[in-house]
Amino acid sequence: MSIIVVTNNQYINSDSLQTKANRCLDMLMADANQFYSWMMRYDLRIRPAARSGANFQDGAIDIDQSTFDASDTWLASVFVHETVHFWQYRAGYYEAGTVAERQANECQLAVLRLLRAPQGEITHMLSQDGGHADLNGDGVYGWRDYQIRNY
Repeated sequence: MSIIVVTNNQYINSDSLQTKANRCLDMLMADANQFYSWMMRYDLRIRPAARSGANFQDGAIDIDQSTFDASDTWLASVFVHETVHFWQYRAGYYEAGTVAERQANECQLAVLRLLRAPQGEITHMLSQDGGHADLNGDGVYGWRDYQIRNY
């Protein structure tokens, strides 16, 4: 199994996405191999999209422009974060919200540390409580939150 980078120029320049995504995957393979090997089991695609997230229907990690524009360490850690959601979903216990996000954040933080990410990225992840997806503040991560997010 593997991860395939799917490109189109609608959201992110194809050449740029291919180059940066492969560089991030190479980083994971070299410095966070346990996470990289685990990700490979899910046979996912990385693709450009209007919003970042785990697209269960299409088996894709969607990446928007702002997420793509972040550092290599951040983007690599996002790949792992979204893969955690695929693991949760395929294991049958994914429930969108704080619990799912906290678990994904823990893995993302571990990856940032393994990749020796800038301290600012690590500090940011340490400050996250799992509620970042509830953008409208109603206590539920739902379709409205997805529609209004800018990442």
